[in-house]
Amino acid sequence: MLRLLIVDNEEIIVNHLFEVFRGMDHLSLDVYKAYSGEEAIEWLHRTRMDIVLTDIDMPNINGLQLMDEIFKQWPQCKIIFLTGHSEFSYIYKAIQHPDVSYILKLEDIDKVIQAVEETVFKIRKEIKTGDLIREAKEKIHIALELFQEGYLLNLLKGSTMVKATKEQFDQLSLPITDEAPVILVVGKLDDLSLQDNNYLEKIQQIYSVRQMIKRYLTSNLKCVIILDDHFRFTILIQPKENVSPATEDYVHTLHYIKGMLESVQQSCQDKLNHSISFAVGSKPATWNDISQQYHALHSLLNYRIGTENTVLLVDNEVPSTAPAENKAECSNDEEFEAEQKLLSLTTTNLFTFIEQYLESGLKDKYFEELEQILLPLSLIKNKNNLVAQQVYCSISMCLLSYMNRWGLRDKVIGKIGEIRFVNHYCSWGDAVTYIRKLSVCVFELQKLEQKRRADNVISFIQNFIVSHLGEDLSLVRLSEQVYLNPSYLSRIFKQETKKNLTEFIDAARIQRAKELLVNENIKIHEIARQVGYESATSFTRFFKSSTGCSPQEYRDSYVMRVK
Repeated sequence: MLRLLIVDNEEIIVNHLFEVFRGMDHLSLDVYKAYSGEEAIEWLHRTRMDIVLTDIDMPNINGLQLMDEIFKQWPQCKIIFLTGHSEFSYIYKAIQHPDVSYILKLEDIDKVIQAVEETVFKIRKEIKTGDLIREAKEKIHIALELFQEGYLLNLLKGSTMVKATKEQFDQLSLPITDEAPVILVVGKLDDLSLQDNNYLEKIQQIYSVRQMIKRYLTSNLKCVIILDDHFRFTILIQPKENVSPATEDYVHTLHYIKGMLESVQQSCQDKLNHSISFAVGSKPATWNDISQQYHALHSLLNYRIGTENTVLLVDNEVPSTAPAENKAECSNDEEFEAEQKLLSLTTTNLFTFIEQYLESGLKDKYFEELEQILLPLSLIKNKNNLVAQQVYCSISMCLLSYMNRWGLRDKVIGKIGEIRFVNHYCSWGDAVTYIRKLSVCVFELQKLEQKRRADNVISFIQNFIVSHLGEDLSLVRLSEQVYLNPSYLSRIFKQETKKNLTEFIDAARIQRAKELLVNENIKIHEIARQVGYESATSFTRFFKSSTGCSPQEYRDSYVMRVK
């Protein structure tokens, strides 16, 4: 969803345009308003803006000064100036910029709507993934990038073989420095098949997304994008100018990163038909503790509220654990074939895939891969077979690790009884039956937990809206209350309630207005303010479009019924 900010020091103009564009469902705009350049800049610091429709002649901070701030914060934002004839020569130079256009104030509202519609269309058509110049440059440096990736991956994984030093950074021509901390981002394609046989097609998809990320992030930031063994993106980011991590510059950088990542998500969906999720470090990490944050973000990336993909979450230092591995040992000849099958599975990435499917909630894929292990395991007769014990321990550790991280142990015990270990079974067939039962239970609890999180978020937002009807109820402000990005909150609310957030807000305002209108002592303009409208005229128009009668007619009707 694109964001439109309307700026003018005349409230009546802002309020009218706000209502017009908020009601244009075909544009799918998230609309915001500001009554001064200063207020507009506050919005720019809080969230990404895609289009700014602004007056040029404003006190203190005029439109041109605001334009400089817009391009500083969000360089890909489009600006539409509202200007008079006398101001045209004043802004002539500014509108030579490809992202700036203008409308004369004398034009009617249809011209304003047309300008915004054309800008929306331009943004949606603008992203092109086949930038030949960029591709040519990348081919020249492809070998260097491989060395950069290998070096940085070792740092991220905590390898003792490499150190973050200026000499190494200079030799590898890294665009970031070892002298400053980095903001870390980890991302993954939600719909990428981990075992897709068409390797070339999968790599092309991944690198197309990588190009998209580069396009959005490298214009205003120093960053490196690398891929790990599981085709997840890791992005190491620093501001272009050297600033202290304790200053607000890093906070603004984080806001900018989140805004750009939202644009990456939208563009990936629109242009590449892929959904991508990101986990972002809330604080810059030093090179000494970057490995810890890297593993924490990988865990966080699998966090879900509801079942929606395309998430953008800020880290909360989720711990990372890894299953232990034991040595495999041969058994007797009778069980040799089944044992060899299990032994071959331990040398593949199958257990990694199983763990990832569990973390991501991909139930069908999880059980599909799990059965490759459980079927030969059930054929083992020797209870002391060490290969069977290794395989069972690996699966158990995967499940136990997940249960411990998300606090499911007691709930599992409540559903299926005590957690069982190898010595609880008379045969490996019994163990296989229990693993299947435990896995089903974990997925059921996972789904319930995701639903519970979603219900808690929706309930909180609904209560907040009802309690703050007279205040700013923009999507940005609501998302700040539950620490989710605005687009994700909007989708979750629609998914769980089958209504848009704006529909719920409007319904709550109508309900509250009706309650207040039965009291004849409260003036209609006071009711308008209490339910979030700047003027009685705007409130009256909204109320009549929703109920078919004006506020005064509703009040008169109620009085007649009572008498």
